[in-house]
Amino acid sequence: MSHCDYCSLVMPPSDTIWCQPCLDLILKVPRCKKCGLQTEHETDVCGDCLIHPPKWDRLFCISDYSEPLREYVGKLKYAQQFWLAQDLGVLLSNYIPDPAPLILPVPLHWKRFWWRSYNQSDHLGWTLEREFNHRKHAVRCETKILKRIKATRPQQGLSRSFRQSNLVGAFKVMKPITDKHVAIVDDVVTTGATINLLCIELRKAGVERIDIYAICRTGKSKEQDATSC
Repeated sequence: MSHCDYCSLVMPPSDTIWCQPCLDLILKVPRCKKCGLQTEHETDVCGDCLIHPPKWDRLFCISDYSEPLREYVGKLKYAQQFWLAQDLGVLLSNYIPDPAPLILPVPLHWKRFWWRSYNQSDHLGWTLEREFNHRKHAVRCETKILKRIKATRPQQGLSRSFRQSNLVGAFKVMKPITDKHVAIVDDVVTTGATINLLCIELRKAGVERIDIYAICRTGKSKEQDATSC
């Protein structure tokens, strides 16, 4: 007999730690396929992206930064529960129909890695690699290509402009990339400042298409409340 990790009710045997009613709580809304933000109707490119396009091509996410996912992202990132990347990653994989052949987790600076002891984005990337390969896609996750070479203040609580200046010169591509289509994976995308800078470096390295894989995509009204890039 198993119990749902979120509501604690008995549930039938499942491949996930959540029961179906709790999974049904995940808000499904129309989004811009480029930036991932909510729109009135699903669209390839929203008005904001036409005026100020992000540096990436497509963004895939499960939901906004809201319950029940918000609780589990927090546990994954701040409570040493790195094993949650397995269930969150499998859930995310169902939203990505045509995965990139190369997955690149957002890197941590070594000081933060030493303090936390793991990178949650690495664990998400490994889960996606395993899940996609089970589905007969040739996908690999590389954790040594992108490097954070500058220690920065945590992005949480910073204004949009300070997030951008906080990250200047923070990343470097450490190895040649032969794949023209890659994906960056992280737990939460907020303003996109971190992701945009990584995309700039990847474009310099010759990458032509960049997808973003994230558990959550925060809405504009929630940017000050989110936990990541």
